[in-house]
Amino acid sequence: MNDAARHRPVAELVTALVEELQARGLVGAVYRGGVVRVLNPAGEPDRSDPYARVSPGLRQEVQCLRNPDDGGAPWWYWAWAGPTRQSPPDLEPLCPATDAATAAERIAKVLEVPSSADAASHGGVRDDG
Repeated sequence: MNDAARHRPVAELVTALVEELQARGLVGAVYRGGVVRVLNPAGEPDRSDPYARVSPGLRQEVQCLRNPDDGGAPWWYWAWAGPTRQSPPDLEPLCPATDAATAAERIAKVLEVPSSADAASHGGVRDDG
């Protein structure tokens, strides 16, 4: 990674990721500190369903942080829920923050809504109408 890429402002990296997410039909909400919360509108619960209030839909948080193992270069990290509500998130490296396309593709895969054929092939219930 060249020195200019290593020092891109976080706001610029966040904007690039959000644009890549939008191109894949996802919505990215930007929060301070390089946090992006992503949701897949296709995975949002049906509001007419009485159980919709307890379903969070398909959502994922990622954070842009310096990676000490890569000379302090900015990286995207998965932010997985900690063991309790008071716990900080468990962070897992996703990819260099300068590679917004790879980050968006991996996030899209995690938030993918499987087709009924996919569900059936993995032991789920198939609804043929």
